[in-house]
Amino acid sequence: MSTPDLVVERLRDDIVSGRLAPGEPLRQDEIARSFGVSHVPIREAFLRLEAERLVEIRPRRGAIVAALSAAELEELNEMRAALECCALRVAAPSLTDGDLQKASQVLDRIGRWPERWGEQNTTFHTILYKAADRPRLLAEILSLQRSVERYLYHEVKVTNNFADSQREHRKLLELISRRKIEEACSLLNDHILKPGRILVSKLRKSGHV
Repeated sequence: MSTPDLVVERLRDDIVSGRLAPGEPLRQDEIARSFGVSHVPIREAFLRLEAERLVEIRPRRGAIVAALSAAELEELNEMRAALECCALRVAAPSLTDGDLQKASQVLDRIGRWPERWGEQNTTFHTILYKAADRPRLLAEILSLQRSVERYLYHEVKVTNNFADSQREHRKLLELISRRKIEEACSLLNDHILKPGRILVSKLRKSGHV
């Protein structure tokens, strides 16, 4: 990794996981010292994170961790539900027993190492959608999942739905293996939207429009 890449990934991980809270200032001097670098790669990292809507750069006031937004989460989840259900519907007839076994093994890893569930959750869904052989569709889905990852960490804290999510993933694999594709798509739609609505409501009540 180049230095800006390393800074981006480290800050991104801290923001997504909540170790850096919304509104928290990002001080160039401190971050530069912690990485042992000049301000140049730090400024580049801030710009890249701003493009991901994780950082807000305020003229003459510096950078802060971007606020959470109920409207953004609602839009991201609506887009995810539409595209992921589309991908699953196309992919399902081509999914093999081997694919489903790989997906099941990912769920086993999530159970053993829940602290890595965000990364493994993306891996799980990617296995299911890749069989659609729609590279542009998959790229859009992965981009959306990356954008929503920060909210998913908050969602788990608010809804305490980690165990429910795992059960729904297992049920999804069962429905696909039995070729009950429309039921699987319906479950996937609810899996994305229902817990998201709880967090959207909480964000709006707390003023995060």
